[in-house]
Amino acid sequence: MSMHYGDTYHELIKELRAALLDERKTAVFYAQLRDISRSFEGVDSFAEARKDELDHAAELTKLLEQLTGSMPEEALQPVCPPSFSNYCEGIRMAIEGESAARVEYKRIIQKTSSREIRGVIKEIFNDEEVHLAKFRKLYEIECRPGYYAESITEDPEITE
Repeated sequence: MSMHYGDTYHELIKELRAALLDERKTAVFYAQLRDISRSFEGVDSFAEARKDELDHAAELTKLLEQLTGSMPEEALQPVCPPSFSNYCEGIRMAIEGESAARVEYKRIIQKTSSREIRGVIKEIFNDEEVHLAKFRKLYEIECRPGYYAESITEDPEITE
């Protein structure tokens, strides 16, 4: 992979390492949310996002191996997901995390002129955008008080 970084090489490596660690932590966090989800939509959203996060971690590991010539320690070290007190707080944290990830990945895209790196990171960025949309809708449906009550209308009268 031919890549040109100039003075930003070490910054780029540092940011990719941090992103790898975040992806791994997030995968564990999403497994926890999947397991306590109240609905099929919650289980499905967090299971799919977890798989994506694991795929992202694998892609970032591969990229870092190509850039540095060795396995990044962030790929092997134990991770601890964030703690949360209830399901809706967990969804809010997932929304905040996806928003922050999009900002970080956009910054990485802007730091490199390498098409290879940009391609990998753009794909990850796009997945994070999908997760964000799904989690926002999930929060709206499952955590906004009165949502279900507001969406149910009275049965129309039956006339003979």
